[in-house]
Amino acid sequence: MIKREDKVDKLVLGLRPLPPESYKNLDLDRLAIFAMSILEKKKIPLYWDYISVSLFKMFPTKFSMASFNIYPDTNRINKSLRRLVDPRRKNWATGSIETGFYITDLGKEMAMQTENLLKTPSRQKKHVISRRSRGRSSEQDVTEIIESQLFQKWCGGNYEITDYEVLAFLKAVPYTPHHLLVEYLEQLKRAAVIAKSGQTIKFLSWIEKRFANLFK
Repeated sequence: MIKREDKVDKLVLGLRPLPPESYKNLDLDRLAIFAMSILEKKKIPLYWDYISVSLFKMFPTKFSMASFNIYPDTNRINKSLRRLVDPRRKNWATGSIETGFYITDLGKEMAMQTENLLKTPSRQKKHVISRRSRGRSSEQDVTEIIESQLFQKWCGGNYEITDYEVLAFLKAVPYTPHHLLVEYLEQLKRAAVIAKSGQTIKFLSWIEKRFANLFK
């Protein structure tokens, strides 16, 4: 009789690598939450070892060691998982390396978006690339906001902004649940407060009030 653990191991080891061109512009965290969603669909527990092997199998060019690319870079994987469970950064998952992980509602939405981007690489934006072995700071979040077209438009006094522009700014889609938009906006607001960026705080507050319909 085949044990459950043997079946799981076989499923994980049977994962095939995706074409490098399909994910070269996607950051580590998006790839991690997508891989975790694949494991969840296959009824595979989200344990650290299963996630690590899956990431290496599916995205070898992103999760392999720089000098020994036939082995997974566990340091990079650990850092990515820590970012996923950090409510001040991602909040895409809960849990720990010791106990296993669970995907949050926001994480499930991000996994769906990542799946769509993997299918259409031309829609991927360069700014979603994450530096190797480095987390994302509040200052980086604020810099991305300031460099966005929506922020520049607002600063220029052009307030003729549509719901779709706001959704694009939040990296969301029209059918994204309201509570997920609230969660992501709160993350951006926390980053702005930590970075002490008054203009960014003012901008995000304006978005929240002007487009209250998106967040209710």
